[in-house]
Amino acid sequence: MEKGDEVQHFVAPIEEDGSALENPLEESTNNLSDDNQDSNDNMPNMINEGDVLYDLRKTHINVLKERCVYITEYAAGPTADSTSNKFTDLWIVESKANPLHRKGSEPVGMGQNVTSVHPLSYTEILKPATGEEKPHRTTVTKGIAGIGKTVCVEKLIHDWATGSVLSEFDFIFMFPFCKLNMLPEKTISLVQLLQHYYPHMQPCEEVLTRMSIKSLYIFDGLDESRQSLDFENQLACYDENESMSLGSLLTNLIRGNIHPSASVWITTRPAAMGKIPLCYIDRLTEIQGFRDHEKKEYFQKKYENRQLAEKMISIMTKERSLSALCYLPIFCCVLSTILEDALKSFQHYGLGDYIPIATTSVYTKFLVHIFSHQQQKVEYLRGKKETIPALLQSKQKSIIGLGKLAFDLLRGQTLIFYENDLKTYNVDASLAEGGLCKELLVGNANDCKKAFCFVAGALQEYFAALYVFLSFNNNKNNPLMTAANVKTLRRFEKPNYFHVCKQACKETIKSSTGHLDLFLRFLCGLGTKTNQQNLKGLMTSCEINRGDITKIIQFLKKKLQEDIPPEKCITLLQCLNELEDNSLVVQTREVIAVGAVTSQALSPAQYSALALVLQMSGGDMETLDLSQHKISTISFKRLVPVLHCFTSLKLIGSNLGDSGAKILSQMMKSPDCKLQNLELERNDLTHKCCETLAFILSSNKMLTSLNLSNNNLGDRGICLLSPALKEPQCRILKLNLSNNNLSFGSWEELVSVLVTNQTLRELNVSNNRMGEAGLRTLSTALKDPRCKLQKLGLNNTSTLDFGVMGSYQEETGMEILCDVLKDPSCTLTSLELANNCLTQKNYDELASAIRINRTLTHLDLSSNVIQDSGINILSMALMDPSCSIQSLLMTDTKLTPTCCEKLASVFVRNLTLRELDLSKNKLGDSGVRALSTALKEPHCKLETLGLKQTSLTDECCEKLMTALSTTQTITHLDLSENSLTDSSIKNLCSFILTCGNLEVIRLEQNQFTTNGQMAIKKLSLEKPGVQIVVERRKNVA
Repeated sequence: MEKGDEVQHFVAPIEEDGSALENPLEESTNNLSDDNQDSNDNMPNMINEGDVLYDLRKTHINVLKERCVYITEYAAGPTADSTSNKFTDLWIVESKANPLHRKGSEPVGMGQNVTSVHPLSYTEILKPATGEEKPHRTTVTKGIAGIGKTVCVEKLIHDWATGSVLSEFDFIFMFPFCKLNMLPEKTISLVQLLQHYYPHMQPCEEVLTRMSIKSLYIFDGLDESRQSLDFENQLACYDENESMSLGSLLTNLIRGNIHPSASVWITTRPAAMGKIPLCYIDRLTEIQGFRDHEKKEYFQKKYENRQLAEKMISIMTKERSLSALCYLPIFCCVLSTILEDALKSFQHYGLGDYIPIATTSVYTKFLVHIFSHQQQKVEYLRGKKETIPALLQSKQKSIIGLGKLAFDLLRGQTLIFYENDLKTYNVDASLAEGGLCKELLVGNANDCKKAFCFVAGALQEYFAALYVFLSFNNNKNNPLMTAANVKTLRRFEKPNYFHVCKQACKETIKSSTGHLDLFLRFLCGLGTKTNQQNLKGLMTSCEINRGDITKIIQFLKKKLQEDIPPEKCITLLQCLNELEDNSLVVQTREVIAVGAVTSQALSPAQYSALALVLQMSGGDMETLDLSQHKISTISFKRLVPVLHCFTSLKLIGSNLGDSGAKILSQMMKSPDCKLQNLELERNDLTHKCCETLAFILSSNKMLTSLNLSNNNLGDRGICLLSPALKEPQCRILKLNLSNNNLSFGSWEELVSVLVTNQTLRELNVSNNRMGEAGLRTLSTALKDPRCKLQKLGLNNTSTLDFGVMGSYQEETGMEILCDVLKDPSCTLTSLELANNCLTQKNYDELASAIRINRTLTHLDLSSNVIQDSGINILSMALMDPSCSIQSLLMTDTKLTPTCCEKLASVFVRNLTLRELDLSKNKLGDSGVRALSTALKEPHCKLETLGLKQTSLTDECCEKLMTALSTTQTITHLDLSENSLTDSSIKNLCSFILTCGNLEVIRLEQNQFTTNGQMAIKKLSLEKPGVQIVVERRKNVA
């Protein structure tokens, strides 16, 4: 038979051909090796080495070892990997008895068949329950088709044979019911049964009669049994040698009449539970499949390639329709096979992390496997070979009936149906109960009804779509059409599949519940040639016209340009994927840059594609950078379904406006929103959006950082924001209000916020009109013990209003601020005062405050006129033992080489300074040489040094590199925009190679030649942990 045309038969590893059925263990017995004979030393005490049963048990153990060394996979038969390595734990729980077969009055409902959510290990199924000493006589484990019952049995036998579990049993015998159905004898004894299936057990009488020998009988698949189990009328038999019908033998064994010292374990689907009266069941358990972590474990164990496994897990978890059914091991098996082939294809076509999985093909193949699994054992063991089309054709009526039932349930948005419904829709109960549906009990014990639902809502949507597809293909009937629609259609044109999908698309877009989303995807996917080939046997006419598929694709793309809900746009893109058209996604990927979206204009449809790419991307979901992207309101809406997945969102200069902020607030209402950092700088925001922003601040407990700088919120905006900032639910740690046209009215509101909010630690109000009154108002909060602020940005608060920080007219601003720093209640650790026109008197006040303050560790004085005189004043404070400054920024402060002697003294005596930035000062070679002398002193602990654009040449390079190499503390060094040439490369290379702590060195825009730059870049190979930034200077030979 050709691959794909015949039903795949999934049998135990020992049953690789029909001959195994005659004597299933003969070959295994003859091939036992001497090494295997001695591999199990975990013998119970009752069988010692001199015992006549010792060798028999060893033989039996090794037979079972060979039989269960491989695990049975549903999709491909036995795998090449050992059971113990590939087995994934299952969710097994204690289960209640079926109320339909017992008396009682307690209510019964969905999920109430489980007595405890505490999971059992597969090794605990046969262990005595808590508080009990003896093992149970009869244990029954139920579970739907494909849930892992047989695999669990094989794993337990394997582990017993290797001596790791169930050491209380001396012998374990396993009988699949599908094999028992083939017994040629009408009557058989227990002894004959053992000898027939285990030929090496010819001398088995003593095993059955010696009370000290503990045996376990496993009967797998009661639902497949053809035997009549009549517990009421069956005659009792106590003789292991007496022949009787197989049904009689089983009932006597279960009741304990035959071999009373043994235990019995039976697995079954729930529908067959009624075959055994509850009074004969000592323990009832249920396998419920995989939990979320076990779904992941399945892929991790199946594939040694960790990266491949993680990609599969990412696809499975991100695609709801796949994850919903992955609690079924059989579905995981089918999915893994499809994903493995798909991932190889995507790598070939260069699609990267985006994995456009066609869900319809997965469900179609799953459907085929389920039907094959239902028929495989009986038909294979009979020697029949039925092709998949023939198998589907034999079930066509029931499949279409189940599809119509699913369609009507979907239309009514209902999940549950009853036995009567199966009859009404002409559905064979065995089809529904064979792994497609699960049994429920609704009502109470006095009025309890047996009900059903599909094993997952997505499967119901698939069957509904399958019904619509087959109705059109086989009968040219469209179940979606109303009578009026049909009359209109008949006047103008013949019905075609395009009209079917078009009608479904319109209904899906109108639906606010989303219950038709998957239905539409499946309906589109079923129209492809691949899926139709898999459904041969169900279709009675030719394939769907390719022209219809083209029309559907064009229609979906046209809809994507309209203003429709963003989540529906994702659905339509997924429909295109089902139709094997990924052009929009590919186009969008081409304009996505590494780490950020480029500023190239995208259409609304492409933004939807971007959302889908991000949603299904295998990478992390930490930062989405849409900065400089001019996004329209419609386009921004398209991104909403994915924005909540990120922890950081950058929208700097994205032209959102107030309307964009409102869209954001709707997204952040989602309980699944993970956003912690939101950057909205330069987005033309005004006070009109502040009510929306206030809602975000007060209701979203994840958001901790908000950047609103360079907008136009004004005092009215702050008045609207402040109540939200004072709410106990507000979790903001960092707030940037720089350059927002704030004036005196804002500072009173912010003072109230600072003394009320207990989470705010960073506030930036730079580039706003503060005034002396505003600063005095702010200072009252900074000195209040209730204020927890640690970082304050006051850059450029004097250029718009002279007199704030000490301007040409007044010098009171710094006095106010220094008074705050001297206050014992002040908690500031960072203060930014860049570009504030500070004067010499200001430095005297600041130096005094630095000596007294014990919390300030970061001070930014950049773009002020400090000059050498200011350095003389500040250096005395920095050398004071009580100074706590660790980071000092003085870029562009008019410093000259003269001040470097004083700074060198600071290096020697200050024990806390770790960062110093002197960039954009004309220090020259002489100034840096003076600093170098101090940099090599052992007391110097400097880690970050900024010397960008400080007029350095080759003359000072050697001394500077030698000094920094001596202390080995430098981690970040900036020498960019100087006049270093190739003459300095030797010293630079030596420093880079020998400095053990170096992380970043910046050398761009110096005067290196191309060869010089290449020489420096090559060091990256020897020091991969160091970031070396160097670029070619133009017009240099």
